[in-house]
Amino acid sequence: MTKTFTGDVLLPGDVGSGLAATLSLDPEWVTLTSGDNQLGSWPRAEYAIAPEKNGSFNLTLGGETVLFRPDSPSEFSSVSAVPLAAALGGSFDEPSAPTPTPNEDDFLDSVVADVRPMRNPLDDGGISRTFVAVMVIVTIVLSVAAVVTASLV
Repeated sequence: MTKTFTGDVLLPGDVGSGLAATLSLDPEWVTLTSGDNQLGSWPRAEYAIAPEKNGSFNLTLGGETVLFRPDSPSEFSSVSAVPLAAALGGSFDEPSAPTPTPNEDDFLDSVVADVRPMRNPLDDGGISRTFVAVMVIVTIVLSVAAVVTASLV
């Protein structure tokens, strides 16, 4: 039976709201999505869940670790069979200075970069510039040839 959880995903060491994501768990697979984008799907042998403080969980997915903060930590803990971490000292220390949160596109790029190489579909390796340069030179040569021919006639 597949169980789906909503929450935020952050890279290790990041603070802030993170990337809104959905985590789907079933006995054999875990799938992580953000909006309509599937960030990845991993078989049981390639994922692990460990409790972190304040209702968060470390997800190791295919060798990479992210922090998942489910909207319902107790339900996630119950379904995943991973206990919630005990509160440390009974309080949560906020960072003293606000740190910038990662851009959603930057986060997606970093996650997808490990899955498949990113390539600009408009990059042709300079072929179009070379073609334009050759065509300009040919046009100049033909124009000079036409002027020389016209002056000789």
